[in-house]
Amino acid sequence: MTRLKKGVIAAAAVATVGVAGLTATQAVLAATDSTDNPESSLVDKLATKFGLNKSDVQAVFDEDHSEREAEHEAKAAERLQALVDDGTITAEQKTAIEAKIAEMKAERESERDSFKDLSADERKAKMEEKKAELDKWAEENGIDLTKLRGILMGGRGGHGPGGPGHGHMDDDSQEGDTQTETE
Repeated sequence: MTRLKKGVIAAAAVATVGVAGLTATQAVLAATDSTDNPESSLVDKLATKFGLNKSDVQAVFDEDHSEREAEHEAKAAERLQALVDDGTITAEQKTAIEAKIAEMKAERESERDSFKDLSADERKAKMEEKKAELDKWAEENGIDLTKLRGILMGGRGGHGPGGPGHGHMDDDSQEGDTQTETE
């Protein structure tokens, strides 16, 4: 088998495993310590097994994650507009929801490292606190969160802010208890 064919096969394997890994984990962190980040461990394993540059493999994961996140955001924007169009929410509520989504995303990213250092009980308490804050915000804005499943925290079904999946839900799913990300 020629060197070129081996390279193509290795690249295809990396892409296939990368997509499967992203689908299973929902998000890839660019962490360098494989003991803290199972995705980094997968990047290490793929790079080693196929003789690839670790940064190239990580770039494939990161690019795919960015593409999926952009797709999720586009679909969420379409869903929000559909909710406005059918009278479920107002244009002002849509604007408030978009601002809240951006705020929550920034908060998740800024808390990502500290969240993983919490115990299970501390994470649960933190998620319950975030849920209570979101419920209060929704009430203040006259927004029924059940109408925002798949848009805002994936319907909050057990995977609150900063938790598994980071609030993203599969765009085709209507279940509130399973997740996307989008992240």
